[in-house]
Amino acid sequence: MLLYPFVKAIVRVYFKIMFKITVVGKENVPQDGNGVLCCNHISNYDPLTMAVYLDRLPRFIAKKELFGNKVFGAILRNLKAFPVDRQAAMDMKAFKTAVNVLKGGELLGIFAEGTRVKEGEEKAAKAGVAMFALKGEAPVIPVAISGEYKFRNEVRIEFGAPMTLEEYRGARITTSTMEEITEKIMGKVQEMKVEL
Repeated sequence: MLLYPFVKAIVRVYFKIMFKITVVGKENVPQDGNGVLCCNHISNYDPLTMAVYLDRLPRFIAKKELFGNKVFGAILRNLKAFPVDRQAAMDMKAFKTAVNVLKGGELLGIFAEGTRVKEGEEKAAKAGVAMFALKGEAPVIPVAISGEYKFRNEVRIEFGAPMTLEEYRGARITTSTMEEITEKIMGKVQEMKVEL
């Protein structure tokens, strides 16, 4: 199995050749302790972009189909990602892994839209991000990726200020509460997106 620093270096070289990446707000990602990185989803490259431009390695939830590709699957495993079955109403194994990641003081990366969304499209965000953040007692860092992953195109990734969700902690968590939290988070993500 390849070592993470080697994978990170190789991916960064590839990205430097292929795209023009700009990173904004990296200081908003905590240097220690847990946190949920909640990002919009425009490409399968998204988890790699976040993983190689941060000083800490987030643990990403990725659709299980990506692990079926030998090369991409190997990269994801080396970046400590774990699979989720999107066909299941609730993938309990993935849910428990996500909560344990947060309780262990790590960063969790999640794409709340659940699938790639092209520019101009809208996709209802899933409420899992709210549940993970509350169960894992973690702040949420909204992340916005703007641009298109095309040769020499500009791609911008912005990390927003952490959202603590303190007003919801200790309260009864209902479906409507989770939807409200998710809407707030994704609203912030949409505000951060820019036209390139």
